[in-house]
Amino acid sequence: MQKPQKIISQSGSGKYERINEIAVLISRKPHSISELAEKFGVCTKTIQRDLYEVLAKNGAVRNGRMWSIDKTKIKDGLDQEERTVINILDNISKTMGANFYSKAHVLLEQITNQLNHPILTNISSEKLSEDDFINFELLENAIKERSLVQCEYAGFKFKIKPLKLAMFDGFWYLLFLDTNKNDTFKKFHLKSITNIRILEEKFKLDATIEERIKNINSAWATLDKPNTARALLAPQIKKYFERKPYAKQSITGLDADGSVVIDIEFTNLMEIKPLIYYFIPFIKVLEPKELADTIKDEIERYLEEIK
Repeated sequence: MQKPQKIISQSGSGKYERINEIAVLISRKPHSISELAEKFGVCTKTIQRDLYEVLAKNGAVRNGRMWSIDKTKIKDGLDQEERTVINILDNISKTMGANFYSKAHVLLEQITNQLNHPILTNISSEKLSEDDFINFELLENAIKERSLVQCEYAGFKFKIKPLKLAMFDGFWYLLFLDTNKNDTFKKFHLKSITNIRILEEKFKLDATIEERIKNINSAWATLDKPNTARALLAPQIKKYFERKPYAKQSITGLDADGSVVIDIEFTNLMEIKPLIYYFIPFIKVLEPKELADTIKDEIERYLEEIK
């Protein structure tokens, strides 16, 4: 059952604790003033003040002798822009499966009950099950507490230092250091991790690793010092990089024909290669030579195979 939202919140006040409880009760089913007075052990005038002076301004409505909550009349204190942002988040959560959405929707609905904007989002992502949420919470706590974790993956046991939970291209991953491989940086697909156990042992994290982990934006990324790729963008695609800047990008020049030069940081060629292939023939790699040669060789092999 969906947990009703609390309409008023002022900690440390018995009056407002009672009002919150009244709000929860009448949001479930209508109650009369006398029923509420008896339940809370106060006089009917006290309940009347709660309803007329406070709750009536926050969605409470009277129908005859009975009071209930009309969610459309609840004042959430949000402006139009803030409400739109929440609606976008609510729509995005639908793409992550029924389990995730059922939880996200309840939380977002506690901020505003006006989750009905004409907003459509279509982000492809894997669905999280109830078991996935349990594992997510376990790993999240281990990351916060800097606790070592023992788990299984692909039939092997690991003892790891969990760093971050991250979503790349619609898939959830656990980023970690493998203690059995001299703290080698690795990533596991979250849904494929089993038998997770948080250990009592704690670990410390080097400041350099902490800083570099913030810049991880791909399942192919590493914690190595980043390199820079330089590419020429044709006018036809320049606008896409301006509208949605690629991580760690900077546009460094504008030619007379409208093309621009762009610099993008990467730690693994596979971070940058899909981007290049997506925009061919409107993108040309200038540097590094290794990347330009790799793209050229792979395209030539592909063309040779399909002849």
